Amino acid sequence: MKKLLLITMVFISINTWAQKIRVGFTTGVAISNYKVKVGGDNETGNTMAGFTAGILLDVPVGKHFSFQPAINFVQKGTKDETTFSGYKSTVKLNTNNLEMPLNFLYNSGGNKLNFFIGAGPSFSLGLSGKTKFSDGTNSASENIKFGSGDDDNMKPIDVGANFISGISFNNRLLFSLNYNAGLNNLIPHPENEASAKSHYFGIKLGYMLNFGKRK
Repeated sequence: MKKLLLITMVFISINTWAQKIRVGFTTGVAISNYKVKVGGDNETGNTMAGFTAGILLDVPVGKHFSFQPAINFVQKGTKDETTFSGYKSTVKLNTNNLEMPLNFLYNSGGNKLNFFIGAGPSFSLGLSGKTKFSDGTNSASENIKFGSGDDDNMKPIDVGANFISGISFNNRLLFSLNYNAGLNNLIPHPENEASAKSHYFGIKLGYMLNFGKRK
């Protein structure tokens, strides 16, 4: 009888906890760039806007705190333009990435309006990419090879730090801003202190399922 009562209480606790988990979907824009260092000199191109979308879980771990892992598709890139003798040349780098941020949030817990802020590590996998060149008359493109071999252009794995803040409403909508800074050198075989690191600023709208009042 005691075992049956204990099992019942465990199932009730798990069910109660699971009902507080919220699932959400987000979409928005990622304004990104790559910080490049060559021979001790820092070089940064122009930012580029890309598409981002994903799914997240919001797991409460206290009255005002939650753990929020997510899986996002993020387009990153950079652009460099130079003008010489009246001719303008453009080089663009675009990459498609699958990213998993693991954010820990503080929530204000308002009945109608909840403010949240948090941070956590992120892990990114390069799926595909392309470099494009144009001199105003001719253009060419080349696919990026991800890997660590001699013929590869970029490492596929990036570890970063993610910072996020935003607002969620009791109508299940949310608005968030995040900044993600890549920490890994993405050049497979760096020479002369060469390095390339990604970073982007995300602006997202989202919709939460199983939205409930925080206890």
